[in-house]
Amino acid sequence: MKKFLKKIVIILIISIIISIFLCVGIMQESSGGKIQYLNNLNYDVSLNEDGSINVIETWDIYVKDTGTLFKNFSLSKSLYGNITEVKVKDLENNKDLTQIYKETYHVGNNLFYALDIGANVFEIAWGTGMSTSSGNRKYQISYKIEDVITSYYDCQEFYWKFIEEGKNAIPVKYLTGKITLPQNVQNIENLKIWGHGQVNGNIEKTSNHSVEFKINNLKPNAMLEVRVISTEKLFNVSENKERKYHNLDKIIQEETEWSNETNTKAIITRIILITIYAIILIVYIIKIIKYRKFNKKENDGIIKKELKYTREIPREGDSTPNEAVYLYHFEKEKLETSAVQSEMVASTILNLCLKKVITLDIEGKNIYISILGDGSSLKKEEYQVYKLLYEASKGKERLEITELNDYAKKHYSNYSMYINQMVNETRNELYNMQLIDKKEEKMYRKSKSANMFLNGILCIFIFILTFLAMIHIPTFLIPMDISLGIGSRESFTILVLGITPLILVMLYSLHLKTKIENKIAVITQKGYDEKVQWEALKRFLEDYSLLNEKEVPQLVVWEKYLVYATAFGISNKVIEQMKAKYPKVFLEDSWDTEMKKNYPIIYFSTNPIYYSTYTIGTSPISMLNQGVSKAYSTSVAEIAAHNTSSGYGGGGGFSGGGGRRRWPEAGMGGR
Repeated sequence: MKKFLKKIVIILIISIIISIFLCVGIMQESSGGKIQYLNNLNYDVSLNEDGSINVIETWDIYVKDTGTLFKNFSLSKSLYGNITEVKVKDLENNKDLTQIYKETYHVGNNLFYALDIGANVFEIAWGTGMSTSSGNRKYQISYKIEDVITSYYDCQEFYWKFIEEGKNAIPVKYLTGKITLPQNVQNIENLKIWGHGQVNGNIEKTSNHSVEFKINNLKPNAMLEVRVISTEKLFNVSENKERKYHNLDKIIQEETEWSNETNTKAIITRIILITIYAIILIVYIIKIIKYRKFNKKENDGIIKKELKYTREIPREGDSTPNEAVYLYHFEKEKLETSAVQSEMVASTILNLCLKKVITLDIEGKNIYISILGDGSSLKKEEYQVYKLLYEASKGKERLEITELNDYAKKHYSNYSMYINQMVNETRNELYNMQLIDKKEEKMYRKSKSANMFLNGILCIFIFILTFLAMIHIPTFLIPMDISLGIGSRESFTILVLGITPLILVMLYSLHLKTKIENKIAVITQKGYDEKVQWEALKRFLEDYSLLNEKEVPQLVVWEKYLVYATAFGISNKVIEQMKAKYPKVFLEDSWDTEMKKNYPIIYFSTNPIYYSTYTIGTSPISMLNQGVSKAYSTSVAEIAAHNTSSGYGGGGGFSGGGGRRRWPEAGMGGR
């Protein structure tokens, strides 16, 4: 427990340090260039009986290096009339700004203009006096717009786009608005309202003559649109705003379709997210139940047996040196090719010679391999070595062992494929014989790696919580919104709170998973028993001269022993053991044609001419081992040298819909 707490403290300290650097980086990023950030934006809209509207906008804005603020209206004389009575007031000192009548890119302090600036755009712009400074400012912008209300036979409509999509460069933390009718409706049900834009917006009727709306974290370039319908006649509009037809049913149908579309998308998204969340949660709960049950076991369930020596070859007649090598070295994880390939290939070559599929000859310092049979009766893992030798000796009467290295250099991918397939086929054979449990092996590997994942997720989770705590310091509010997007802090908080239960379940599952490592028996009882036999056989071969053996194994048995001794890497020692029991095989006069035919492995290993010339370290089997080991190393080196990689990166664009409304008013910005 103390060790765990110590780890948590270390992670927490590191997380705090990283979070500080990130927050400082966010602040530095947000401090560069011009900045405009609306803390609050309020619309106070009065609908007049003549169909015009009076609007008062209140801006509580943070600006940096911004000398001019502006808002634009996209003019459309067919949809609404003139914009008049424009005023701008500095609420900090309750002073009206002075109007000028000339467009200028940088407006002087305490000045404003309200002009048509061409291309059907009407602009209100005013000076802040903060082109080289920063701080919060408050302004009130008021104006009147004529002929806004549209009248139909069955209803009257106020349909206004306060902010047009793609035209607002300023993020808004809190946006509120109130729309006041010129008089009460008799029945509040005759007043119908809708809002368009960000789905987190809310609009409601607060009385028989007022409507209020609000949106938190309005993103730059987002739209804000409000539609108010009265089925009672409240306005005496001008003739050009009279429509000689009924429109209420069409409006309701249109709004219903848009609402259903939005709700459907929201519901589908919510269902998908909840489903994914639930599936992941259920999966980990099932894992927790499984791991808890597993951890109740006292051990891996394997009955341990002791066997000091055995002279018997396990599954004699069916086993291969590859299986012996793999099972002897096997603990609980599958062996990598490089760890066992030399012993496997060399011992398999000897076994192929024993099975008379190939022959081995020695001339001087050279070892030669000749192909005899077709190898169709071989086990799959042996057949891979046979195919390798066959391919390497194509066009040659016999293959000199050093030429195997030449083949590996020229055909490195083929060489590597044959060796890897040999190891894989050996592993599959052990799976098929139920000596190794494939499912348990997979679980063991996952258990071994679980601790790494546990630490990784724990580090990330603690860092996220630390960062979450730090960004809730008020100092980081504006930098977060500017650098990461308006409302990023709230979105991040909701996300973290949402995934916390899942992460806790995941961490507990991984914690249990790390504890089952010693409870998993990757090797089966049958496999363990055979592994013990292979270990006992190796000890027998190593210690034979020390044993009080009354019966001396026949040469035909020593033939097989040499194959497995090569597999275990003790061939030189076994040759010495055999020399003590059969000294005559090391004499040239003892070998005739019949002896060479009947005992090809012993003859190859103890060739009198060769053996008497060289030391035990350069015996024929040692040379064979060195030859196959060098060839494998060459193939690996060639693969690494010829390995090339290429990458392709492509991107696509985003597309977005919405904003199919009219009454376009451009957005807000600063310069």
